[in-house]
Amino acid sequence: MQRDILPLKPTQPGHADVANTLKHETHIEVQLGDILPALTDALLSQRLWIRDFSDDKISISKDFYEIIMAYQRLKRTA
Repeated sequence: MQRDILPLKPTQPGHADVANTLKHETHIEVQLGDILPALTDALLSQRLWIRDFSDDKISISKDFYEIIMAYQRLKRTA
């Protein structure tokens, strides 16, 4: 499935580089903090488009994964 990529308006240094990269690449690396607010809003607002990506694989560090799993276990016991 090919996804159209909307052009980004550079508002901060480095954003123009990301926009240029998006035109040619199918995957990019971003800092979680850069996308977390939008993802959180989409999840809380129950946006349908977020489901389109539920089967996509993401790459995270091992220690971040371990923290998420520990948090999930603690939350279940609370």
